[in-house]
Amino acid sequence: MRIGVAGAGTAGLVTAWLLDPCHEILLLEKRGDLGGNARTVRVGAGDRAQYVDLGVHEVSDQFALWARLVRSVGLGQDSLLSVPASRTLRHTDGARPYLVGPHTPEADRGREVILGPAWDALGCLGREASRWEEEGLGEEVTVAQASDWTTLNAEMKHDVVHALPASVFGCGIHDVAHLAARGVGGFFAAAQPSAQEAASMHSLRGGTQELARALAGQLNTAEVRLRAPLHRLESHSDRFAMVEADGRRHLVDAVVLAVPPYAATAALQSLAGCTRLRSALDAFTYQELVYAAHLDPFGMPENRRHWSTTNVTVHDGWSETTLWYGPGHDADVFVSQITHRGTPRRQVARAAFRAPLPTPAAHWARRRLTEHSKEGLYFAGAYTRTLDSQEDAVASAVDVASDLAPESPRLAQLTTLCQEA
Repeated sequence: MRIGVAGAGTAGLVTAWLLDPCHEILLLEKRGDLGGNARTVRVGAGDRAQYVDLGVHEVSDQFALWARLVRSVGLGQDSLLSVPASRTLRHTDGARPYLVGPHTPEADRGREVILGPAWDALGCLGREASRWEEEGLGEEVTVAQASDWTTLNAEMKHDVVHALPASVFGCGIHDVAHLAARGVGGFFAAAQPSAQEAASMHSLRGGTQELARALAGQLNTAEVRLRAPLHRLESHSDRFAMVEADGRRHLVDAVVLAVPPYAATAALQSLAGCTRLRSALDAFTYQELVYAAHLDPFGMPENRRHWSTTNVTVHDGWSETTLWYGPGHDADVFVSQITHRGTPRRQVARAAFRAPLPTPAAHWARRRLTEHSKEGLYFAGAYTRTLDSQEDAVASAVDVASDLAPESPRLAQLTTLCQEA
């Protein structure tokens, strides 16, 4: 079969990589580079150069598929950096943070760890999120409907348990109550965090786009076309025609739309029998996010003893993060959300994204995409699953490949070893 894949982000590239041994692949990407929302920038020069990510950042220890994929494409253990998942939470009105969580025993020397009510609130968020997972809470249930914050005062509810998810999704703090509890809780479903040492996250030493390029490098027969946006899909007998913006047409037997829902809707406008699919795709809502990489401590606490890997600032109904790359890279390089606040003085790069929100409507849309599927047409991307994460982007590609190429040796390698792990 000849299979067309639209979108060279994580989901599209993993799909192409899994299908490549079994089918002829055409991969179209509108940008001039690979990676989708993985935007890696180089900061500095020579041996002191650091690679940091705008948009996609560190991944959890729990991301088994992602970790296996990294090893499968030849990125060894020396390609990974282990980063302490430490967190500082502060309000712009206060000089002293609400929370400075533990870092690592070595790095905590000289740091002032601040726990107290905010730490208890963080533990409450983790317990509630775990309960939602264990009880199999329906994805249409909102945070407001599912949560029990009776032990928390209004300040801790607003500035901790709602502010932390708001910083992940980029929405207003008050909007968190209306998000799907399962979509929010998946990022916080953990036991009470340790007061002695932070958990670990991982990042790629060469940035997230290093994985994208490794995947592309192992495509043996696939044709990869950059700066080739998919304009529309057309029916062509029992096949599809993928039409680029310049009018160039490609005939394929099946199509995988590994692009955001709004881009998939546009591509389906001319394809008959897709009214219900377009309606489902239109149900997704988005938050506009702007990130900047910078060298000045914008968004960081004034007192360096309060610095963490993730630094969350609550202000004006919003909650935005500044990631400090010091713990992994041994350098004062930062990446900040700057959608609703000022601009760093020593800005190196910036990028804007449209991130889908985990709303009950998004759950409804995912179900409709499955119910009203069209033969030969597939969707891939984290939005097709519960969490907007690299793990779910990889998992969505596995779902597609399991149908289109169940005999793929790469699929067997990835899934069998992950099950054993």
